[in-house]
Amino acid sequence: MGNRLVFGACLGAALAVACGGSQKKAGGDTVGMETSTGEVQVPRVDKSLCDTAGKQVSAFDLNRDSRPDVWKLYDQVDEGGTTINVLTCKQVDLDHDGKKDYVITYNANGGKISENFDFDFDGKFDATHYYDQKSGDIYLVERDSDFDKQPDIWEKFDGGGALESVRRDRNADGKPDVWEQYDKGTLIAILYDDDFDQRVDRKDEVERRQPPSAPATGEPADEEPLDEDIDGEGEGETAEAADEAG
Repeated sequence: MGNRLVFGACLGAALAVACGGSQKKAGGDTVGMETSTGEVQVPRVDKSLCDTAGKQVSAFDLNRDSRPDVWKLYDQVDEGGTTINVLTCKQVDLDHDGKKDYVITYNANGGKISENFDFDFDGKFDATHYYDQKSGDIYLVERDSDFDKQPDIWEKFDGGGALESVRRDRNADGKPDVWEQYDKGTLIAILYDDDFDQRVDRKDEVERRQPPSAPATGEPADEEPLDEDIDGEGEGETAEAADEAG
């Protein structure tokens, strides 16, 4: 079978190294299989990460160690009387430890819906990227910087893919308390909720400078004035207003 292992009829829903093997037990991230050399634990697709109902699953062994490290899920769609396979999800085990480190889901048109990343290979996802279903551009990134299984950094992007705002949760209560505001990817202001009451306590503005590549005119560059605050008020504005602005 080369470097490709496919879920075949002889295996039912389980993945074996060879069709001559018999399934012994199933559970968790692996399937126990009896082979001519004894039992081996073979990683399988993780049903908690993708919708597997009615899907055809193909597995690939890229490093040729007889254990799959890439799983692709397909939905069978009828188009004008012809059945085609549409990729709906891909799971990847980058460090070959049996745990999924990268998962990407797709819509019916083949566009990305989301990507999940486990950067430190601890079995927990550290970042999720979300994509706009019309444009295909990334619009939101959620990060878990303290590895407590919940996001604490939210990066928002505009329609052109430039960074628009970043919200940060410093005290791990699930609510942002720092708001960074950007203009076409350039940081212009940072707002802080220092007592974590969901109200902005102070604001730092970042001076925007003329780009080095701009021609020298001998006159000071015209700069758009910075907004004094989010909604026309100063300190004490609500966190909701900061979220709406970012």
